[in-house]
Amino acid sequence: MRGRKSSALAWATGAVAAFLGALLAAPSAALAEEAVPTGAKEPAVISLGDSFISGEAGRWKGNGNTWRGSRYGTDLAAYNCWREISCSYDPTRVYGSSYANGCNRSAGAEIKHLSSVRINGRSFEIDEGNRINIACSGATTEDVLRARFKGEPPQIEQLANHAAAKDIKLIVLSIGGNDIGFSDVIASCAKAFSSPVEVRHCNERLRQPMKERIATMKPKVEEVLQSIRSTMGNAGYQPADYRLVLQSYPSPIPRGADNRYPETYARLNTGGCPFFNDDSNWARDTIIPDLSEAHEKAARNVGGVDFLNLQDALDGHEVCAEGVRQSASGNTLDNPLPKAESEWARFIVSGLTQGQQQESMHPNFYGQEEMGRCLNAMAETAAHTFTCNSPA
Repeated sequence: MRGRKSSALAWATGAVAAFLGALLAAPSAALAEEAVPTGAKEPAVISLGDSFISGEAGRWKGNGNTWRGSRYGTDLAAYNCWREISCSYDPTRVYGSSYANGCNRSAGAEIKHLSSVRINGRSFEIDEGNRINIACSGATTEDVLRARFKGEPPQIEQLANHAAAKDIKLIVLSIGGNDIGFSDVIASCAKAFSSPVEVRHCNERLRQPMKERIATMKPKVEEVLQSIRSTMGNAGYQPADYRLVLQSYPSPIPRGADNRYPETYARLNTGGCPFFNDDSNWARDTIIPDLSEAHEKAARNVGGVDFLNLQDALDGHEVCAEGVRQSASGNTLDNPLPKAESEWARFIVSGLTQGQQQESMHPNFYGQEEMGRCLNAMAETAAHTFTCNSPA
């Protein structure tokens, strides 16, 4: 890497092609622990699903456009740094053993911020060791229900083991994005922006197919929710013993008018947000709300399921959003760019200079912290529907 003269985000057409299909895909992590119930079980919470809750991109505390050192204080896998010129890197410092198979369950994932749960007028404190994350980057509804994925049993089987070993008080699920091929949509939009020959923007080609995919996704999400209910019932739980939360997806990019870069290659070479304005608007104002609506209906159809609306959770802090910025020279691991001034989603990288391509367009360390704040705020109330808005 030391001989590179180009920007960390200087894309070639080949880099964009290599990026296709990598966003939400990932290998997996540690298998679920065996259930060994002894005496009174400790209260616990657990997250299931895909990369938006597993903690993908939690390695990055904002975005910094450099391949050197700690990447302007954003790379939490960096250590033994010398004058911000060179560092050693160990992603397991963030993702633990799950880095080996790509589930990428980060130490700061959303569930790790859930400190208490309110059920039937009573609050239960949750110790850090009982905030369990079995979600896996790249997972579909099928991987939760039936399929072995990245070397692990279906997540529903892992849930059964944890339900026997712990007193589960809250289950939170993020699922469906991979069923509709959301990563392919992001990749297609990026390719359209960077291609010298593509004349049709991705919203023109994919608008109708995405509506159909979301409609097909909804009953699959309902099946997952029903399976979770059955699994918990088989483990001896009554519905009133725990809360089941289905959450929607936040938008990682802003509307075109809210992008701080002009609609030029600055978005590709500098910002890491290579999207046309109309494609950005379509993603932000159509796909994300349509997904949220489908998830809310799925929760309502199954019944007894709480719904956490996260579509605006990163508002004002998306990649390339006006009013925030990337880290720069002078920012270090000891002096990071403050959260209030940073981007809360991972910019698109070629994978050659900063981490993994699959981390692109996911909530980063700050984004996961914010989503955790929202989940914790909901869990401390009796609300069955909760909308999370970015505080700044």
